[in-house]
Amino acid sequence: MIDPHLGQGVFRIAVFIILVSGMLLFYLEPRTSTFIVDVLALIIGFLLAGLVTFLVRKK
Repeated sequence: MIDPHLGQGVFRIAVFIILVSGMLLFYLEPRTSTFIVDVLALIIGFLLAGLVTFLVRKK
């Protein structure tokens, strides 16, 4: 359903989002707006990686 090369590129972007937002969690103060945005970016990164994995394996 999705080209493997496109899936690999999007998966790398998702991993980059996960790594950067995961590292930022250690430096941000909880209960601040930047912390909430960072957690949302982490969740979106995991969802994107899961979606790409599902679409590539579906083929």
